[in-house]
Amino acid sequence: MTSNLIEKQKSTAYLDSSGTTNAQPATVRGLFTRETGQILETIGRMFVNIPPFNDHIDQNTGRMLISIGKKLKKK
Repeated sequence: MTSNLIEKQKSTAYLDSSGTTNAQPATVRGLFTRETGQILETIGRMFVNIPPFNDHIDQNTGRMLISIGKKLKKK
């Protein structure tokens, strides 16, 4: 029986260092935050570097998405 990454993290996220259960699965939230950051950074780079996008979308929009994405990836 195999389980995906999120299921594995959910099962371990509810235990803290003392072995008691937590109400919030922090690792799943962190995983979601990092994934969202990666997506925003990728879209921002696409807006800045790909000609059909950078002709119609302001450069500052792409840079802002890259900045937000990097901040989310750090969390």
